[in-house]
Amino acid sequence: MKLSSKNNELGTAALYCRLSRDDNMDTESNSISNQKKILQKAAKEKGYTDTLFFVDDGITGTTMKRPGFQKMIQAIENGYISAVFVKDLSRLGRNYIEVGRLTEEFFPAHDVRLVAVSDGVDSDEGENEFTPFKNIMNEYYARDISKKRRIVNKMKGNSGVPLSPPPYGYIKNPEDPRFWVIDPEAAEVVRRIYQMALDGYGLAETAAALEQDGVFNPTYYWRSKGTSRGGSKSTVEPTKWGHTTIKKILTLQEYCGDVINFKSYSKSYKMKKRIENPEENRAIFLNVHEAIIDRPTWEKVQSMKKGTRRRRPTVTQEPSVFSGVLKCPECGGNLNFHFNQGNHAIKFFSCQNHNSGLRKCSKTHYIRLEFLERVVLYEVNRLACFANEYEGDFIKAMMGRSAKVTENERARKQRELDGLLARDKELDGLFERLYEDNVSQKISDARFAKMSQRYEQEQGENAKQIKALWLELKKSEGQRMDVDTFLETVRRYTNATEITQRMVAELIDHIDVYHAEKQDGVTTQHITIYYNCIGTFSVPDRRKIPAAEITMGTRKGVAVSYSPERIAV
Repeated sequence: MKLSSKNNELGTAALYCRLSRDDNMDTESNSISNQKKILQKAAKEKGYTDTLFFVDDGITGTTMKRPGFQKMIQAIENGYISAVFVKDLSRLGRNYIEVGRLTEEFFPAHDVRLVAVSDGVDSDEGENEFTPFKNIMNEYYARDISKKRRIVNKMKGNSGVPLSPPPYGYIKNPEDPRFWVIDPEAAEVVRRIYQMALDGYGLAETAAALEQDGVFNPTYYWRSKGTSRGGSKSTVEPTKWGHTTIKKILTLQEYCGDVINFKSYSKSYKMKKRIENPEENRAIFLNVHEAIIDRPTWEKVQSMKKGTRRRRPTVTQEPSVFSGVLKCPECGGNLNFHFNQGNHAIKFFSCQNHNSGLRKCSKTHYIRLEFLERVVLYEVNRLACFANEYEGDFIKAMMGRSAKVTENERARKQRELDGLLARDKELDGLFERLYEDNVSQKISDARFAKMSQRYEQEQGENAKQIKALWLELKKSEGQRMDVDTFLETVRRYTNATEITQRMVAELIDHIDVYHAEKQDGVTTQHITIYYNCIGTFSVPDRRKIPAAEITMGTRKGVAVSYSPERIAV
């Protein structure tokens, strides 16, 4: 470094302090207050009376994008600073390339004196040959800390301990801060958001309703409770809800009581950007904490959000409750919602692949909305009546003859899963003891690397089998659990008089609409309803079960009748 020419007028000295968890800076000797004392004393001894503090508290040295540091750099570039004092070179940063650029190029170019008190570095006293080596060792320290933290996080994450802070609706358990408990006030808002989704409200409508009712968004809610959360600080109004916030709440599986670890990762300890991890690389633990949303409700919302792409009607501005539910049995496409150009009161659905111009579907599968509503309401009332009057037969029909075989298969898979989970836990323990032996130098680094690689390979193979079994059990458990839930839901719509969004969401998976066919002078349209949990279901003709013929006249004077014969178990 070149010698400073500011011997007569020393100017202003920047006293830079930094504290970070990465540096194990929890001792009093390295605290911000102690750093300030050391730097103030050193500056005074060097003859600097005009000093200015720049502080970064709790920010890692692996990044140079630190607020206090950037302000100091800006002040240097503006010519306000003539000297920089730090406790040691690691306070400037733990990136030896960037710190080397500062000490070898930036500071000399701006005629700034550098003093690192503990390292014995003073650029006015000539170059220090050990400075580059100190910078390399400082970065090596950060690399080592990062490696150890990744190992600890991996062990914690694979044991079911949440690695992320609790989402909106949960707080840390006061008795065991590693886990979460429900925050009653926020949980009510989460339940409301899910209920509005089931009722057919969009993201914008839900956000507007919450804002109108004066509900704090998550950022301001945490702030009002004195909870510190990372990330950028929101500048919007406290009751302003964004679409992305609503969307994220509606997709978080954690609300079912699950813990999902390793959702994202970083490629390097120097890169703070998080990259989304594929689902097969995540660790999922079911029913770890109390659920805010029951699993069937969460899964129904996911299916609604994933498969529905609604077209906005240009006149009514109101989509039908059946949008995204009607399917074409010929081509598998959706039926789109339309209105008659000459009479907007006539609303109907038709196959999207017939109307696209490509004619991938040979027929329109046209059905009037009014006719469809009458048919679905009729079938729902018949289903509810059958469930109430003949509950035993209804449950038997839902469960099917193969229930016992299915349960035996499920038990076998559960035993296999339990064995794999036990081995996975055992491997975590072996890995932890192996790491401790390496730290205490009982085994060499080469031996540690070889054994840990073998354990990781076995654990990776087990993880794939665990996920496959978990998905199969989840599907069968969901079906078994949904029997009682579905029965209760059906009863809720006994004697229903109108079709609602919630009814369609809770009862119906999709509806196949066949093209109306004319035979012997009678136009008949077949419709197959696929219910949630049970699929297609034919309600038998019994006493007390309502039966009626549904017909509807068209504008061309043709009467269309509904035929339920195509609905079969």
